[in-house]
Amino acid sequence: MKYQIAPFILDTQARTLSDKNSCQQIRPKTLALLLYVIDRAGQIISKQELLDRVWDDVNVDDGVVFQSVREIRQLFSNPNILQNHPRKGYEFTAQVRPVSEDNKQRAAMLSVLKYFLPAAVLLLVLWQLLPPDSNETLDVHYGQSIVVLPVKSRVPYAQNEWIYLGAMEQLIAKLQGLPSSVFVYQGTYIPRLMHIAGLDREFNSGDVNKVFTVSGATLIVETEIHGNVYDYKLVYKFHLANDIKQGVILDTSINGALASLAKKVAAFINHPLQSSENVPMKEFSDALFAEAMISYESDWQTSISFFESYLALNPDSVIALIYLSKLYLWNDRAEQASELIKKAAKLNGEDLQQAAHIDLIKGRIAANQKNWPQAMPFYQQAAQQLEQHSSHSKQSDWFLKASIAQAQGLAYLEQNLLSQSAQAFNLALSFYQITQSQIGINSTLLHLANVLYQQGNIEQGMNTYLQAKQNIERIKLDFLYSMLAEYEKKFANYHVGAAG
Repeated sequence: MKYQIAPFILDTQARTLSDKNSCQQIRPKTLALLLYVIDRAGQIISKQELLDRVWDDVNVDDGVVFQSVREIRQLFSNPNILQNHPRKGYEFTAQVRPVSEDNKQRAAMLSVLKYFLPAAVLLLVLWQLLPPDSNETLDVHYGQSIVVLPVKSRVPYAQNEWIYLGAMEQLIAKLQGLPSSVFVYQGTYIPRLMHIAGLDREFNSGDVNKVFTVSGATLIVETEIHGNVYDYKLVYKFHLANDIKQGVILDTSINGALASLAKKVAAFINHPLQSSENVPMKEFSDALFAEAMISYESDWQTSISFFESYLALNPDSVIALIYLSKLYLWNDRAEQASELIKKAAKLNGEDLQQAAHIDLIKGRIAANQKNWPQAMPFYQQAAQQLEQHSSHSKQSDWFLKASIAQAQGLAYLEQNLLSQSAQAFNLALSFYQITQSQIGINSTLLHLANVLYQQGNIEQGMNTYLQAKQNIERIKLDFLYSMLAEYEKKFANYHVGAAG
């Protein structure tokens, strides 16, 4: 039996996948998995089901599934042909059509192959150009993804203003003792996540479900602290997609209550919790820093004022220097941004994650001045430092990795280096897909569609754009509406130009 899948012909008897220029052999088990998902195209199939159906004759672990998934993506030169749905399974996304062997249909098939060949060759080149370890990131899977929201304080006295972000950061640090199969959002990303989801500072429980839409989280932790010294009550709610579990913890200290809550989270998701060596960022326990972070996404001028006030009292805070430099850059104050980020680099020490963040901003400052010979090495160095951080700490900052790749994609696009730009955007997309960041995924798809249009791959560009458009409208990603409208006009102009 033969099937046409985009520009490829799958021959199940010969165990080959062919296009006009190549013929690739497929391993038997990989072919069996491919046929199983093709037969259930559009359905999400769990990893366990694949093990039970494809490897029913042998005793193996789930590593064989990852290996075959990787091979299928490489065969098609398309990382999205098998879409990963964290904690659920895989979905085959391509259109499949049986191929008849009569000459007329064979000629039609060759015509289709000729039409799609440039896009297929491009995808193959992009796949081969990806760094060796970038292919591996596509097979990173998290069984759980946890968002810890800021802790609402009902404790009297002004000195407890630190609780809102400070207690949140303490709980996140304690949850780092969970296994590596559990992804916990870092505290620095929570204010942005809340802004994207439309949550106010004093959000209510009914608004929390909005976070599921934009984050890909499987569990959201909402907390509220009441009481006085030596008599605290922590009220918690564990939000699931379709349910809420709640409870109360009584303790003589806030730290003790948070430690108990971390254990309850671990028990709730049925994972062990080890003692974590992660130290919460001390900045989160400062009211000025907290106010700066809260207003960071929605009110730049207010955030700048709070960061400047905080740095006047804490001039050696690297994280505050990083965030204020970004705000200066966004406000066209590149010279001040450059001064701050140089100071941050001198103060940083051996923190590779912060070093990567610093080099990313240095690259953006250079890119803002169209200084590409300086910008591109900064981006590359940022990516390398983040890889070193991941290997040393066994933790990956997928959002920072994606931000670096996206910055590279935009810089290559500015230089009209379209193949490199598409490669970088595909890499950013793979990072965002790991955490199912809908804002990241769909903004990157729009950038990628733009590159494809400029390369002359009109149909592929349109399909990529429509995929992003459907996602944005279906999920109601208000944060991307203006970007979608901007690209809609741009793509309309491409069509007018093509018609002319």
